[in-house]
Parts: sequence; structure tokens; C-alpha cells
Amino acid sequence: MRHLGVDNTIMESTTQQAIRAIREKAERSGFTLSDVAYAAGIDKAQVSRWSTGKVVPLYSAVINLQEACDALVEARLLALQKERAA
Repeated sequence: MRHLGVDNTIMESTTQQAIRAIREKAERSGFTLSDVAYAAGIDKAQVSRWSTGKVVPLYSAVINLQEACDALVEARLLALQKERAA
């Protein structure tokens, strides 16, 4: 859940910050958060609820999301390396 800070700015929870970082990493590599959720076997609507703070996920679920993102990015990098080597 987002809260107002001392200077009335909106503060994100640690979970929201983690999911935002995962989204940004995925997008830099050409993926969406929905792609990452699919790769992790997590419903994209559930990930949306986590990112808005409506539901707080288990720590292990966020780790699964991060690992899925890392795997997608790594696969993309390997594909690019193979293209350049050919």
C-alpha cells in the first residue's frame, strides 16, 4: 500500500519497489510484466494486485517473479550472442 511521506509524496512499500524494479528490468529487455508473470506461473492479475499494494505476496512469490525475469533476460542475451556469432 502506498503511504504519504513527511513531504506528502507517495511512498511505495518494499514489495511495490521490488515489483517495479522487476518490471523495469523486464521492459529494458523487451518483456512485459505479464511475460514475466507467465514465465513464473503466476496469474498476471495477481501480480497487478501486488504492484498496486492491494495484496501483499509471500516473499517466495516475489523471488519466483525475479527469477523468471532473470531467466527471460538471460535467454534473450544468449539468443543475441548466438546471432552475433553466426
